[in-house]
Amino acid sequence: MYKLHYIYCQTIILALFLFAATETSAQVNSVKRYEIDIKRTEMSASISFGLLPNEVMLRAREFIRKDPTYYVGYMFEGFYRYDRSGDIAGYVQASKPLKLALELFEKDYAVALRDVYVSEKAYEEYKDRLYDYIYITEKLMDCYSNIERPDSVIWLLNRYKSWGFQHDEFGADDYIAWTYHRNRFYTSEKFDFLYNSVEENEMAALYFLKQNLENINKNAARNESVISPWRINAAKLSVYHYLSIIYSYLHKPDSAQLYYNYMKPYANIFPYNNYAIFCFTTGFFEESYAYFKYANFRNTYDRYRLKESIYYMSILDVMKADPQKSVDDLSLHIRQSGVRPGWGWYNMGLARALMYNGQLDSSLICINKAGKFNDVHIGTTWGQNHYTFSHSILKFINLQRQEAAIRFEDKYYWLSPSKLKKLAEIKLEQYVLQMLIFNQLSSNPERNDVYYRLFASEATISFDEIFYMIKDYGRSYFIKEFGRQAESDEREIIRKYFKLFQGKLYIEKGSTRKALKTLEELYNQNLIEDNEYEKLYLARLYEALALANDESGTKNNFEKFRNKFYQTYPQLVPYSPLKMKFRIEHKTNEAESAKQILSDLNTFNIDFVKNGDNLPVLKLHFSTADNKNVVEYSVESAWGTTIVKPSSIVYTDTKNVAKKLAYAIFNLKT
Repeated sequence: MYKLHYIYCQTIILALFLFAATETSAQVNSVKRYEIDIKRTEMSASISFGLLPNEVMLRAREFIRKDPTYYVGYMFEGFYRYDRSGDIAGYVQASKPLKLALELFEKDYAVALRDVYVSEKAYEEYKDRLYDYIYITEKLMDCYSNIERPDSVIWLLNRYKSWGFQHDEFGADDYIAWTYHRNRFYTSEKFDFLYNSVEENEMAALYFLKQNLENINKNAARNESVISPWRINAAKLSVYHYLSIIYSYLHKPDSAQLYYNYMKPYANIFPYNNYAIFCFTTGFFEESYAYFKYANFRNTYDRYRLKESIYYMSILDVMKADPQKSVDDLSLHIRQSGVRPGWGWYNMGLARALMYNGQLDSSLICINKAGKFNDVHIGTTWGQNHYTFSHSILKFINLQRQEAAIRFEDKYYWLSPSKLKKLAEIKLEQYVLQMLIFNQLSSNPERNDVYYRLFASEATISFDEIFYMIKDYGRSYFIKEFGRQAESDEREIIRKYFKLFQGKLYIEKGSTRKALKTLEELYNQNLIEDNEYEKLYLARLYEALALANDESGTKNNFEKFRNKFYQTYPQLVPYSPLKMKFRIEHKTNEAESAKQILSDLNTFNIDFVKNGDNLPVLKLHFSTADNKNVVEYSVESAWGTTIVKPSSIVYTDTKNVAKKLAYAIFNLKT
């Protein structure tokens, strides 16, 4: 009995000691956490605006040393690493402390998460902790998304939803919808949460958004007694934001416009970049450019993300026959932004602009740079498949223009073994690349909605590039498909582009009469909504009409449309099957150099005549001053309209002068 009593007393004493020790430890932790919370308030402003100074990391380490069981230090470390991440490795590193912060938070503050919306008093007491939880979840979600782990994103969002919040200020269902949309082209074989078609995944995205909207409306009355009405409205606006994106992708412009209209009164949150893309897809190009410009102006803080506005504006500059502006803007942006996410896309945009500017070698350098760069697709639905495909198309078109340049620079190229050898090499490379593009298309489940549906919201190549992609195969199918879309597409402004493609494909197929009928109907309808940004469209229409009339032997119409083609977009002509004709007027100083240049100029695939009505007029003036030879040049239409502004080339010897001049009269650089 004594022994049992002794053991019993020892047990009680030990239990009391452990309780006292635990209470002391809890008190110590409480003091440490209070001190941490006081110190973190000094840094709240910098965290709110994403401007995390180096001292944040020092504070994070200090907080972790003080109490390694408290989430705040890991949260600060995660935010710091996230803010400075620009690649996959960076986001992986940021995700580790953020995940630990999430787990520690849920362990200590389950009550706060369960009861935050019970009453206004509870909300005021717990809201700061709630926002910590939301910020941690948001940054961790972005990390998983940016390292292409959407399954982890869905796991995290479902974990967040498991708390059953009466009001979701984070918008978990919105982000679930976004994740379905962003990964729509994959199936359950790759990620378990997905369905097995693009259509099913998009429907799933719509389901979550509409479910969220229902929950917001259902709980609105209860939530208004806890939080301010503007927070409830903000949650609705978030749903509208994603609904507008989904409906735009699904080619439902009226539905997309409806939700954009709901958001327009709220200037501080209106998605200017997304609306600019929407305007682009519906054919309102001038409005699109303005919104892209404003979006780029507003988005000055996002250093580590692709600016879609920069890329799209370069396409619009090309569409309005001003590739030089695109070259200048993108070159400046690449220098300023450095090698960060988006660098590969900007180089592809620059490659396109250089190509339309006649600088094929420089364009190819940019294409090769982009091909060697593993871009990170952060905060965008553009993924690696878009990147790879866009790269392939641009390289393919560059090769086609290299081939055309050889024929343009020497009308007798077939007499040169070296040029024939070069043409054969280019043709072989084109063929290999074309097979790659066909394979990429055949394995792409959204090719019908993105690449064959002109001006789709997720297309990263221009309508002009799409024609290069499809013109050599399936012509009968595409003639029928584009004819159908020309009649039925809900975007009325875009219908003429489908009809243009139909007419151009008739030419490729050799159906000249059908081509003429289709193209003349289009020309007579005069369906131009935006003359400034539709010069590329007009030029391709005039080019097609000239080719069709040439095939049919209608000389007058052929010359009329060829001249219109040149006048609208001269940079395209050297790479076209059309051969340009000019009336030439020149004043020379009878120097041998001038005669040599004129002789060299005649070797190019251009016709120069001294007389001819309705032809553009090339004016040349050769002179010598201060031991320098100068050739001044300009081009006017037959009616005196300036096509190529007066300019000059200064030279010491005649080598390459004719080449510079031959391209310059098409507003091109070499």
